[in-house]
Amino acid sequence: KNVTKMYDRHTPALENGSLKIEDGEFVFIVGESGAGKSTLIRLLLRETRASKGDIVVDGKPLKWLGLFTLPRYRRKIGFVFQDFKLLPDRNVFENVALAWCMVGTSSKQINAAVFDALALVGISQKRFAMPYTLSGGEQQRVAIARAMVHNPYLLLADEPTGNLDPKNAEEVFKIFKEINARGTTVVMATHNPDFYLNSPFRRLVLDHGELLTRDLI
Repeated sequence: KNVTKMYDRHTPALENGSLKIEDGEFVFIVGESGAGKSTLIRLLLRETRASKGDIVVDGKPLKWLGLFTLPRYRRKIGFVFQDFKLLPDRNVFENVALAWCMVGTSSKQINAAVFDALALVGISQKRFAMPYTLSGGEQQRVAIARAMVHNPYLLLADEPTGNLDPKNAEEVFKIFKEINARGTTVVMATHNPDFYLNSPFRRLVLDHGELLTRDLI
């Protein structure tokens, strides 16, 4: 509500923006490069703080998240970016399982969660492959599986098809729609009009930091 993000004194990356996203929605964040899409995603992820205004996710005011509560918050959301951010020295299974291993989960739980996540994105047969042997589309599927392995209630995606050819981009978009159909709220920043012009999902338009289409609270 009324969120502004300043990176310097004169140029707001986001200016006095207000919006409400309902549980279970699929929402596109669209706009030209530099419009503020990535800033909005980073604010929701709490990678950066708002200069003014309030952001509340699942009843939690993000500005109050601290050293111990911030990691807990992030474990309940998933995030996928344009660059896949896979660890090159770990295979597919290990890349997806890594977050579980870091919180001391049992091997049985980890195995079940990773297999479910890989099945969701259709890449179970590649579980022992190294990232460098995969195509761009396959690497992004692994990144989505990693984001979904905790069964998050919110999935944030920042230009997730930006590095993919049209065919792979469409296949990845279908996965996001399937994830949303299962009940996960999806917020996707994209510059690909083939997605948002042919979809029933709501579109929020950013233009030089100004939210042109918004739901006032």
